[in-house]
Amino acid sequence: MKPELRSWIVERAREVLEQEECKDASHDFDHLLRVMSLAETIQAREGGDLPVIWAAVAFHDIGQERERLHGGDHAEIGAHMAADLLAHTHFPQESIPLVQQAIRDHRMTGGQVPRTLEGRILYDADKIDCLGAIGIARLFCITGRYNQKVYSEVPPEVSRPVDPLLVRQLRRRPDYSPSIEFELLFDAMPQRMTTAAGRELAQERFDYMENFFQRLRQEVQGGL
Repeated sequence: MKPELRSWIVERAREVLEQEECKDASHDFDHLLRVMSLAETIQAREGGDLPVIWAAVAFHDIGQERERLHGGDHAEIGAHMAADLLAHTHFPQESIPLVQQAIRDHRMTGGQVPRTLEGRILYDADKIDCLGAIGIARLFCITGRYNQKVYSEVPPEVSRPVDPLLVRQLRRRPDYSPSIEFELLFDAMPQRMTTAAGRELAQERFDYMENFFQRLRQEVQGGL
């Protein structure tokens, strides 16, 4: 039954993203499929309940459009939506709270380590998809959507270590850029992964991304 359950979960998520009219290319159905693949790779090494992981991955970003339109936290919104979508279906009903917990814990600016193995796997897979060539492309999709900068420096009034909640506020500024996001949130990202498999997968992608932003800074400053 498991392959059929996976297919049903993924298709349900696709339908919901269409219904929500999600227009964010960085959090679209393709992102879901990439995170699903990464999560399965990590689960093969770390263990964890696959149906819970599938559902948590499938529904972790379905609250994005409601957050954009009405505010709130898309992780909390998505957890509530996931429970409604899974209730009274052939999904294991006793596992729904675990799905919700994993979704609530996945946000990078949430400031806490996920409390379950399934939550840690979702967290790591989701963050790995923020790294590497895909991660660079996603950052520029996000800032391009809001007509923000190709490159800008971190505002001088921002001190480190930065409060993740402050990053959420900075993201609304017209002078925000992918370089700021990388500098403030991506430092030591591989070490912040919560599984050994996640740290290994993240390191190679982080190195590539770090080299890109170093090159971008040099070009902006007239070098090379």
